[in-house]
Amino acid sequence: MIQIRNLSKTVKKKKVLDSINADIKGITGIIGPNGAGKTTLMKIIAAVIDGDKNTEINYNNQRNEDYSIGYLPQQFDIYPDLTVINVLTLLARLKNQYDMEYLEELLSNLNLIEYKNQKMKTLSGGTLRRVGVAQALLTKPDFLIIDEPTAGLDILECIKLRTSLLNISKKNIQIVISSHIPEDITSICNHLIVINHGTKIFEGKIKDLANYSAGLTYEVVVDKSKISLLYEEGTVLSVERLLEEKVKVRILTEQPIIDPSFHPIDSDFLSGYIALLKGGIEN
Repeated sequence: MIQIRNLSKTVKKKKVLDSINADIKGITGIIGPNGAGKTTLMKIIAAVIDGDKNTEINYNNQRNEDYSIGYLPQQFDIYPDLTVINVLTLLARLKNQYDMEYLEELLSNLNLIEYKNQKMKTLSGGTLRRVGVAQALLTKPDFLIIDEPTAGLDILECIKLRTSLLNISKKNIQIVISSHIPEDITSICNHLIVINHGTKIFEGKIKDLANYSAGLTYEVVVDKSKISLLYEEGTVLSVERLLEEKVKVRILTEQPIIDPSFHPIDSDFLSGYIALLKGGIEN
């Protein structure tokens, strides 16, 4: 377990993160609105930058200099004219971790064998991200940190990368991801931290987050011309086109609705997350 205690960060006299206490275990997702401080938090956990004076980050009660971290930032685009295997070999040598057998194992586990002799600049976004994961694993880390793992990837690339992360987690490597894509969180994470305006506002399981919107999530069928009226009732979560001119709308309201045309449905990650950000009270 990674234990975060009193984590704060001040930049130009502005408090970017303020007194965050949290535990990271298994596959942990860190989410929050743009500007909430997610990337800064990830960089501090990864020891890329320091927190303020009283910040403590411990791994199984050890200080952060006593454990190994693999880090993949949101932007990973290096050595465009080198091949995948040459890039990984170079980085492994720079980190004094060169082991050809282990490199081949990484390529195999991340489905990169067929791309090993391709130049970096020719790779698709998903393949490039998997190469980024491979370089983060070169030191056989205890802990893997990935910022926005599937940003900009197509559906199939997202599935491949999420599958790779699930397989990595089975090797006793703890993973933390920061993402704004719900499927990244719901498909692979078993622990969740939500931050907003630089503070932690939730920590727990996805099902616990859903409690924030319990009794406030509905489905209603209306003429598609009337969708705009529903925005006055609450937050429209999804719209599904039905036959003729009808649509089925999933909506989060601020108060329970007694109109029988609004059918209560189970709350979930997305509705709970939005309710939390709007200041909802956990049931």
